Amino acid sequence: MRQAKLFFIWTYALLGMMARRRCLLLTFLIGASLLGLMMKWGLLCSSWQPQLHIQKVCQDVASGVSIGNLCPALCQHGLVSSISCHNFYMGKEAVFSAIWDSSSVVFKSPRKTLIETDDLTQWLNNNSKEVPSEDEFSQMIRTNIKIKFNMTIDDLDAKKLSYFKFKNSIYWRRTEMANIWSLLQDNEYLAMTLYEKYDVFPKLVGSCGSMFAVQHLKSISGFWHLITLYDSKEEWRNRIKIALKIMELLNTLEKLPPDALHICDVKMSHFGITDDMKRAKYLDLDSVHPKSVVNKITGDGSACKQHSDCDFFDCRSFCNLVSSRCEFGVVNNNMQVVCEKIFLGWVSPGRLVVPGLLLGSHTPLALVSLLESCANPAAEPGAPRAAAPPQLAKRLYSILLQLSLPD
Repeated sequence: MRQAKLFFIWTYALLGMMARRRCLLLTFLIGASLLGLMMKWGLLCSSWQPQLHIQKVCQDVASGVSIGNLCPALCQHGLVSSISCHNFYMGKEAVFSAIWDSSSVVFKSPRKTLIETDDLTQWLNNNSKEVPSEDEFSQMIRTNIKIKFNMTIDDLDAKKLSYFKFKNSIYWRRTEMANIWSLLQDNEYLAMTLYEKYDVFPKLVGSCGSMFAVQHLKSISGFWHLITLYDSKEEWRNRIKIALKIMELLNTLEKLPPDALHICDVKMSHFGITDDMKRAKYLDLDSVHPKSVVNKITGDGSACKQHSDCDFFDCRSFCNLVSSRCEFGVVNNNMQVVCEKIFLGWVSPGRLVVPGLLLGSHTPLALVSLLESCANPAAEPGAPRAAAPPQLAKRLYSILLQLSLPD
């Protein structure tokens, strides 16, 4: 009898131990799966990921598939150092910062897209296939820009875009064409190239294959530690100066050809400021498009049940509740979204969640009222769907300019 009792006790103990082990194993597997998915989606990254990406690019360089002015520094001379990856970049294959030529740069590589099946990529591995002529390649670039940015460029500009800026051997022309075409499929690279002279985006410093590098700018999210009820007057003025530079950037974006550029994914981390605090630039260009292109995205005729079904990130539109189709263009503007999400803060129904750049102990009530009008011009419930009027933006700029002056 005693032996039977001991047997049952031992059996239950064993089963309990096995259950705990299975629970621990299941927890480990779930955690590992979530970690893997977060890394795959770009929510998290590890220091070894940039090294693997560089290794892959350098293999392509060695096999003659990739060229560029950054290739020697990456693959031959070891001139790229202090490599660190970036979290929360879901639109890119890889994003990491590094030091190159004594400058801080950010390397980016677009996700693989349908260009892998494009003729221009196929002939790279098929020597018997003819390469597009220079005129054909220029026309392909012009067509690509017309589709993506609704912009018409002349033959001379298309020719300039069809070559890398650094000198290259004529024997590498087919590879150069393939690399350039791959880069021009990326919205970010294309926007930086097309709007380079306006100095509204980070400067493009070079490329290697489908990887490109841009100047590194300090994100304004680094000023979040200043957003406190106990900040000093000096910190408050710094935030006002940043807000003024952001408004100047938005004013420039509004006047760019062929029509206003919309920044449709607005986050604090997507704005950068130069070291001298004289200029703000927009850092993440995957969702930056001219208004005419955004109108096509939000009014593409797709099925909808509510207005938010027709939104493109922060570029908002309306659903035709009679036809249940997205038939309208973008109805808000950059100023409205920036007031809502950057200056005022993230707001849930009835309460403030995260204070914005211009909220703090020194914020005058008149400014709060103006920011609320800017963030929600029509005073409507839910997500605002109206553009901040130009006269309101002028008033806001004028008040901020006055507040930036020393007492």
